[in-house]
Parts: sequence; C-alpha cells; structure tokens
Amino acid sequence: MTQDTPDAGGWDAAGYDASFSFVTAYGAPLLDLLDARPGERVLDVGCGTGHQAAALAERGVEVVGVDSDAAMLDLARTQHPGLVVAQVDAQDGVAITAAVGAGSFDAVLSNAALHWMTRQDDVVAALASVLRPGGRLVVEMGGAGNVARITAALRAARAEVGLDPDLPTSWTFPSPGEQAARLERHGFVVRLVALYDRTTPLEPGSTAADWVRMFGAALVDDVPRTSRLSFDHAVDAHARDLGLDRRPDGEPGWWIDYVRLRFLAVRR
Repeated sequence: MTQDTPDAGGWDAAGYDASFSFVTAYGAPLLDLLDARPGERVLDVGCGTGHQAAALAERGVEVVGVDSDAAMLDLARTQHPGLVVAQVDAQDGVAITAAVGAGSFDAVLSNAALHWMTRQDDVVAALASVLRPGGRLVVEMGGAGNVARITAALRAARAEVGLDPDLPTSWTFPSPGEQAARLERHGFVVRLVALYDRTTPLEPGSTAADWVRMFGAALVDDVPRTSRLSFDHAVDAHARDLGLDRRPDGEPGWWIDYVRLRFLAVRR
C-alpha cells in the first residue's frame, strides 16, 4: 500500500508487487482489527495495487480505494476488475471529500501509507472528514525508529560517493504519544496505539540496495548514473556492517529493520 510517490516518475507498481509483496501480507491482521461487516462502507487510503481493498470486497464490504500514484491504481484496476479506486492526495481534505464524499464511510483503513505523508495533521483531519460519527480509523504505518539501520547505511553510501548524507526524506515516523495527541486534536477517541519491531526479511535475491531503490528514492534520485553501481555496493557494504545481511535469529538473509505504529481510533 502506498500513497505519495517516492519520486517524480512514480512507483514501479509491478516491481513493488513482485518483490515487496510482504507489505500487503503484513497488513492482513489490520483487516481483523477493522472487523468490517458486510454492507459497511470502507475507504482504503493508500490502496496501492488494491489487494486489501479486494479482500474487503470479497467479504461483502462496499470499499473504495484511493492512492496518489497512477501506476499503482492502473495495476489495481487490471488485477481487480470492478474495484472502485480514485487518484487523490489524502492530505487534501477538499479533494478527498470531493472524490468520495464527506461523512460517508463507516471505517477508514490504511496500511503502510501514512508515513509517506509529510502533512500529518492535514491527513488526519481529512480522514476524520470522510468518517461518520462513530466511524473507525485503523492504521498501520512506520513509527519512531523505523528503518533506522538501513537509512544509516544509505546515508553512509551517499557520503562515500560524494553526496550530501543529510538530505531530508519524505518519511514521517511518529511516536505513539505524538500520534495519539494528533488523533485527539482532530476529533478522535484513541482505542489502541502500539509501537513494535517487525523484522522483515527480503525476498531471496534482494539486497539492501534493492530495498533502497524502491523505497528510498528521495535519497537515491540524485546519485549520478555513473555512480549507481558503486553506490549500490556501498549501501550493501554499510548494511552488512550494521547486521542487515543476517537475520536476528542467526539465519543468513537480508532483512529490514521496520518499526510499526498501529492504531485504532473512533471519530467522536
């Protein structure tokens, strides 16, 4: 699931599905937390290629998916004919209510999308605006400390090829207290908020550099083409130094140091 594009060219939707499908798989427990009933209206924010929205539809839920990336939505329409999706920036309250209606949903679901949105107060306010009173907001996103090791490796690799290592990212990883306070400011009652580590193995054949190319584009796009191979090697070398080539259980294999923030809130 995605929201804002990682670079000006947009997401590689097919590559995302083929090599990083764990994003969708790890979001499956959110459907249980959402507990959507047949006939309910649910908005999937950052629906990406549409797999979770389609799973909800199979349960008899009236689901609408929104994402800001056209390539993701094109693949969602191809893979899930009949799925209702719209291209919209969920940080724009006017745009999202124009696209899907104000106060018209029983629940909002979002998996691995909100951390791409720099305007956190805007998106929480926008999601409140599409929910009916008593509507549920169920979200999982990156939390405080997310991808700290891989980001350190990425920045070290930038320095190694002569680029500014301190370039800002487009990621936002709030703490539980920060996000709970934000939800309450925008009219939600917080029922659950939890921060937890999720050791996430990469697909066989993928390395830290592959993850960086997909998800860290803001820190990669200015790498000169002539330096890309050296940069990839440097990312992997620094990631090895940080232990990302051997999983915490001792088994060999690349992994990413995800930290997830999961929350359930209800609109007053």
